Amino acid sequence: MFESLQDKGHATGVHLRGARKSFGALEVIKGVDMDIGRGEFAVFVGPSGCGKSTLLRMIAGLEDTSDGSIAIGERDVTHEDPADRGVAMVFQSYALYPHLSVYENMAFSLRLAKRPKAEVDAKVREAAGILQLADHLEKKPAQLSGGQRQRVAIGRAIVRAPEVFLFDEPLSNLDAELRVQMRLELARLHKALGATMIYVTHDQVEAMTLADRIFVLQGGLVQQQGAPLDLYDDPSNRFVAGFIGSPSMNFLAATVESRNGSGIRARPVGQPDTAFDISLAAPPDAGTRVTLGIRPEHLVIRGDGLRVTVDVAEELGGVSYQHGTLEGGEPVIFQQTGVRHGMSGTVQTVAPEEGRIFVFDEGGGRIR
Repeated sequence: MFESLQDKGHATGVHLRGARKSFGALEVIKGVDMDIGRGEFAVFVGPSGCGKSTLLRMIAGLEDTSDGSIAIGERDVTHEDPADRGVAMVFQSYALYPHLSVYENMAFSLRLAKRPKAEVDAKVREAAGILQLADHLEKKPAQLSGGQRQRVAIGRAIVRAPEVFLFDEPLSNLDAELRVQMRLELARLHKALGATMIYVTHDQVEAMTLADRIFVLQGGLVQQQGAPLDLYDDPSNRFVAGFIGSPSMNFLAATVESRNGSGIRARPVGQPDTAFDISLAAPPDAGTRVTLGIRPEHLVIRGDGLRVTVDVAEELGGVSYQHGTLEGGEPVIFQQTGVRHGMSGTVQTVAPEEGRIFVFDEGGGRIR
């Protein structure tokens, strides 16, 4: 059914080499190299201002590339017009023509390209079937929900059978329930079409849900790339460790108390009664200041460890997140499963599970 619309062999990879973008003296993208495979769902994720949308617009041709190159498949498209790149972009705003029906909105680009009437009709109806819009083709955008309008915008891209789909925070205008539904629909759409998709978001939950591969950006550079769980389990620096995962990783300033051939003993600052033995291949010297990273789900209640005064308990049913502070005032979050009673106002002693402490140097780099 889908092959006539988007032959899976038609999907094409995207390759950047030393890509840079400057606005006057301000360099926003600072030499990015990346390879996105044919048919891959790649997600650019990072905080506001990290350069992810600029990078997407460079691939689309909506922003000039100041230096370096961009290739789609074997073609160097660095200086090609957007219309010639074989890409289709879906924006945060639906950008639908309010006076046109769903059918006419989806058919617009094909009519503009003077495609035969029968071809236009076949492509629009097939895309509508994929997106569950077949019963809404005669409606105007104002008669649709937000999720349906976004599907029309996606359908407008599908009918063009592009080599690469580009999504710039397409779910940001939807409410929480619709965002979850549309995430699932996008994942199904990718499997159905087998197309190359590049998706920009600041929401790491969206990134973890949708991506075959995540590119984490900060300061105009790719901090790390990889499969979602690889980034979660093995972050390369403190920024990635803190950005990937919800709630965020706990970070504790610490000092290396001693070292041996298999690792270190590190004591968190302000915790005279607590120290942790950590296995490392390249242990730093005694006296070195480091940061310990521990995910909330890896902190367990037991008799020895960190004394946490719980301030707020997020009771979510199956799990709860206990937000508290150490005696020195450092914030700590730990997860509880199946706990139905509030811990707010209590003091709990928690310690990390064995082998579950990450160590970072003062510059934020990972010590392994």
